[in-house]
This record gives sequence, structure tokens and C-alpha cells, in this order.
Amino acid sequence: MNMGTTKRALHVNEHNPHWKTCEMSINMKFHADWMKNFAPYVADLLNDGIPALIYAGDLDFICNYMGNRAWTLNLDWDHHEAFKAAEEREWNSGAGLARTSNGLTFLQVYDAGHMVPSDQPEHALDMITQFVNGDEF
Repeated sequence: MNMGTTKRALHVNEHNPHWKTCEMSINMKFHADWMKNFAPYVADLLNDGIPALIYAGDLDFICNYMGNRAWTLNLDWDHHEAFKAAEEREWNSGAGLARTSNGLTFLQVYDAGHMVPSDQPEHALDMITQFVNGDEF
């Protein structure tokens, strides 16, 4: 993102700003929700028929896939048991592992860290496209 050719293509001044994957001064402004449990809100959405996609890169140590998988498996919602019983399936020709049931999808994206779209842009686009279109995972 800091290459001159990239900045010119995006019509960004070549000298400023300098691209950073995470600008901590901006990040800190979002900490109003720091360490709060939002799982009940996800359950409410699902119970109202609004689908949810939870995803994590398998190399992400900040929001690791094991913890994200665990909270989705323990989410208290109307179809909890069906989601727990759903099989994990290979996704996108080996790009990840998906579990989905009744509107909830958990997706583990292979070879991706905290910034899945940066690490696996093609698979991230497929993921978003599938979710928005309501396609199967």
C-alpha cells in the first residue's frame, strides 16, 4: 500500500499518508466496546432471522479462530443445538473450514491472520459475496 504505483492508482499523495495496517490512535477510539460481550446481540439477530457470518484467519493470534469457534458453538440462541450438530465442511476448494446452520456461519480462513482481506483477498471477496447473496458455505 505504500508503493508509489499503488498510491498513484488510488489517487493518494505519494508522500502522505503512510499506510499502516492498524493505526492505534484510531483503534483506541473504538474501545467503547472493549471487552464487552456482544454475543447476546448476535443471538437476537439470528433469532429474528437475520443471518450472521463470524470469520477468523487460522493464523490470527489477536482474535483466534479457536476462541471464535468456541463462542459460536456456545451461543445461546434458538438453533444452538442444530448449529453445534452441523458438520464442518471444506470451504472454497480448500480455502477454509465452514460450519453453518439456520443463518449462522462460522468460517475459519486458512493462511490468514487478523486482516483476512489483506492476507487472502480473493477468498475474502468470495466470503463476502457468498454471504451477501445468501449462498451456501
